[in-house]
Amino acid sequence: MAEKTRFKGEILGKEITITAAESQAHMKAVFELANQQLDQMKQLAPKLSDDQLLTLLAINALSDQLKMQAEKDRAE
Repeated sequence: MAEKTRFKGEILGKEITITAAESQAHMKAVFELANQQLDQMKQLAPKLSDDQLLTLLAINALSDQLKMQAEKDRAE
């Protein structure tokens, strides 16, 4: 199992610390992508709360994951 390290990042202006097996560079890219997508969603739906935006981000990520898994399954 890969060694886990602590990573501090910022989401919607709030600092959070997570433990992950990925590199610092990978986690930095994840946080940057999350914040970009949250900014886009906030521009499209400015009345949504931060909790609603985070929920939509999670649902979109899981939807993408299911699509990629289905494509991978079809390719095998």
